[in-house]
Amino acid sequence: MSITPVTLRPPELLLKAVSDGLRIGIQVLTVPGLMRPLAGQGAWWFAPRRMWVMQVTSHGEVCEAIQSAYLGQFVDLDGVESMVAAAMKAPEPDFFTALLDVQIFPLMQGQEQGDGAGPLNRGKFAVSALYDGLYLKAMRSLSGYFHKYASAWQVRAAPDAIMERLGHLAGIAPEFIFVHEQPVVLEELSSPVTNHLAISVPARTPERGLGGPEDLQGDGYFSTELERITGLDFDRQAIRALAQQEVLRDYQAVGVEHLLSQSGACLGDDMGLGKSRQVVVALRSMAGLGVVLIVCPASLRINWEREIHMIYPAARVGIVGIDRMEVLRNCQWIVANYERLGGLVKETGLSIAAMAIDEAHYLKEYDSGRTRNMFLLARRIPRRYVVTGTPLLSREIEMHTLLRITGHELGKLSLKEFQKTYAGSSEKRALLAQALRGWMLRRSKDVLPELGKKTRQLRYVSPAEGLGAYQEVMRDMSLLAMPKISKLRHTLESLKLQFLVETIEGLAEGDKIIVFCEYISTVEALREALDDIGIGCVTLVGSDNLKKRQKAVDAFQDDPAVTVFIGTTSAAGVGITLTAANYVMFATLPWTPALMRQAEDRAYRLGQKRNVIVIVPLVPETIDEQIWALLQSKRETEMEVVDAVKVALPGQHQNG
Repeated sequence: MSITPVTLRPPELLLKAVSDGLRIGIQVLTVPGLMRPLAGQGAWWFAPRRMWVMQVTSHGEVCEAIQSAYLGQFVDLDGVESMVAAAMKAPEPDFFTALLDVQIFPLMQGQEQGDGAGPLNRGKFAVSALYDGLYLKAMRSLSGYFHKYASAWQVRAAPDAIMERLGHLAGIAPEFIFVHEQPVVLEELSSPVTNHLAISVPARTPERGLGGPEDLQGDGYFSTELERITGLDFDRQAIRALAQQEVLRDYQAVGVEHLLSQSGACLGDDMGLGKSRQVVVALRSMAGLGVVLIVCPASLRINWEREIHMIYPAARVGIVGIDRMEVLRNCQWIVANYERLGGLVKETGLSIAAMAIDEAHYLKEYDSGRTRNMFLLARRIPRRYVVTGTPLLSREIEMHTLLRITGHELGKLSLKEFQKTYAGSSEKRALLAQALRGWMLRRSKDVLPELGKKTRQLRYVSPAEGLGAYQEVMRDMSLLAMPKISKLRHTLESLKLQFLVETIEGLAEGDKIIVFCEYISTVEALREALDDIGIGCVTLVGSDNLKKRQKAVDAFQDDPAVTVFIGTTSAAGVGITLTAANYVMFATLPWTPALMRQAEDRAYRLGQKRNVIVIVPLVPETIDEQIWALLQSKRETEMEVVDAVKVALPGQHQNG
């Protein structure tokens, strides 16, 4: 019997091609092992359309570029010419430009001073957009100066001239360009100061890459300057009545008064003291019939909606990303996660009376998109408050954006001035703590007399299988420092699995425990190990939707058979209440003491009836010990700033 050979036909490379007349975008088959081949042909990735895009030159040159990029690969290139030709013959205008999100910002008066040689004296307007080769060409034709931290080009031309050039060279119609009326500040980046210990491992030295042209690179980032008013009048009798009705506890009534007395402030109470309730009451009291905006991480949107309805059952609450803008315009409350702020920035007709920013330490990165959008929104909202139990995670300069958004005098200092005056030593931190009085209200859990104690226990672990896997990673000199540290932490977390299981097995009847991991693989491995020995558990990781997340929380809180809650610190360490637990354990330490405390206080908060024990397993003579020492160093900085304010404000606030 003869065997007929089977000929494998290569798959077609080109899946789709679209042109807008100036660009052509293509969707191509993913070729295993081939990384970004079209980038070498001058194409760029355009995420909104999931396409590689290049400038249209001629049909032949486009086809030649595609064929050169995939030469020798097992793909069918026969259909490339016809598909490219069809796309170029029937262009779809605005297919790409409608999604570029082009914005023009006027810069604050006074930044165009001096001889024009300074890095921030290169124009009165800034332009930002998603990456696009033709947009880039237009900015360069205007002699633009790119500020990488602002992700924007600073140009001397006026908006009309900018839009004309964007239309002529990049085909961007005026209706797809948003021009802001309120000016922003383009501020120079300040080098961070730190007195913390460093994590040190032997690692490969990174190769020096090629940066952009020096004359096109700047260190500016966007912010704004705002005012703060103190000594405002409010109805004290109404607040006291809420305390008498037990809607508010006495210390919560003080918190509400703290917010009502000024147009910008920080509510920095310890986790678990009911900050959201204080905010809801205060902002509705000050806004009257006006719109209140709550900004928070996506996972906390439902929590805020529930808290609002607990106090104001008939309130109309809209959630950005779930409700359409037509619905939001008719709501008394709008809840938005940080990633959705861009849409609100462009709704300049939406009048917002007051805003609270929950977990405000998310804004510590002054050069991030979320911080930029927050500044743009804050510019048109008269009353702005930041809410966080961890106002300082690692460095003093993390406070700068919070101070500036709320209009505090210290926020009017440049980042460099702020750093020079208030960062780097105990004496400077003492000055900062003094300046924060009256702006920040921070109470510890000693305002809850019914709450038990929280204690930490260090447990030194010797893995039964030894440290061979850890030492193998340590000896690997092909790894750069940060990937190596991450791999070492992952290895140590895996080596602690037996200790985690044995600790859980040793709990007494009625005990419940939360286990925080840094890696999803450990969450799954621990869940499987507990399932095998019949211990009830639930898990929570970042990919879980809100319904699954709430189901896990409810099961742990209400079901006696569910004794273990396993989650990643990033997903489970914020925004949920797990007071059924009287034990907390960290498979791997978080990077800051504030994040660690925030996670463990899922159990140690309002509603907890028992003492809470926090177990910290460390493997001796590994980076575990370095990280623990780093946390102690960072805790000292936090105590000298945040806790100093708490000591200064034991039961009431002072105006300042």
